[in-house]
Amino acid sequence: MKMARKPARLNKQQQRRLAALFTSFLRGKKTFDKVIILILSGVAMLAFTAWSHKDGQNGNTRHDPFHGEIRKTYRCELKKIYDGDTVTARCNGQKGQQEIRIRLAGIDAPEMGQTPFGEESRRELGKRLGKNFDMRYLGPDYYQRSLGTLFVYGRNINLQMVEDGYAFAYDSKDTPAAYKQAEKNARAARRGFWHKGKSQQPINPKIWRRHHL
Repeated sequence: MKMARKPARLNKQQQRRLAALFTSFLRGKKTFDKVIILILSGVAMLAFTAWSHKDGQNGNTRHDPFHGEIRKTYRCELKKIYDGDTVTARCNGQKGQQEIRIRLAGIDAPEMGQTPFGEESRRELGKRLGKNFDMRYLGPDYYQRSLGTLFVYGRNINLQMVEDGYAFAYDSKDTPAAYKQAEKNARAARRGFWHKGKSQQPINPKIWRRHHL
């Protein structure tokens, strides 16, 4: 699942200017032209709404923030695995024991639409997490998901997913070098996804999302 990227938004002043320009534009048009323009505007709004809904279905809706201290470790109980890099859990630092959505930092697993790799990655994450784990909280992303590094008996699960060939190192300059090296090693050793020929390997999720989401 993709890491946070803040979408562009118009502020109130920009919205007012856009509305004024649109109204001024319509004044000079005939009735028939106005109807066509309004219909096209409605279609554009419906398309945008559908895009926003699709974005939300892929885990990018806003969530209640985790009320914890950054870089502090919290004990969590697993509730649901969405894919190979996103889970829902109940952690001991959250008010009222409310469930939070956690985005595994530093990695990028195949999307569920990347059959069969998305399901395989999700299954492998489940094998490594078990019912309980520790989360080193790294702060919220734009959608209020909790970025974190997950540990089971001191083992870094984020890194292990990359080492075992079931996730990519996240494509960012901020990704630790250990994750990028782990991906290179997994490819060289043909572990996980990389045991098949190149034509049968998953493409980087970041590239896949550009064409499908």
